[in-house]
Amino acid sequence: MAGDPFEKVSAEEVSRFINTGRANRNLKQLIDSSGWTRAELQAGLQKSYQVSLVSINRFLRSGTGEKFLSFVTSGYTPLSANTNPSQALRSAIIEDASDGFISALGIMEALPVDFSVSGNLSICARQVQVSPQQRTSTLSFYLFLPACLHASQNVR
Repeated sequence: MAGDPFEKVSAEEVSRFINTGRANRNLKQLIDSSGWTRAELQAGLQKSYQVSLVSINRFLRSGTGEKFLSFVTSGYTPLSANTNPSQALRSAIIEDASDGFISALGIMEALPVDFSVSGNLSICARQVQVSPQQRTSTLSFYLFLPACLHASQNVR
């Protein structure tokens, strides 16, 4: 979407924010509109979850995993026209999980293409009680993604 601040935020800038608390204008806009405190975002975006690469891969390739990927990528569009968003996200998740851990930052760093928010964004943890602002925040998407994957890794 035109003017999407996430298009102008790199994984390196998110990493800098996690480590120093400093954010460029576009990331600051995402932070300010997220409904989370800066401290919550810094902690959540770097939090690692232990996972089994085999279990994560099996889940993501199952019917349930395909539905999960389709749901979580419904609000994102790859900036490369030849990229399937579910496949791109699955690739990033599997790459990040290769060391037995996943995190929001790790998934962001492993994405093979840049993504743009295209609307209808919602977090994967539908049952979690969060504000409407947090539920549709781009940063919330990444905050909850590794936790959802950790919880789902043994689902088939």
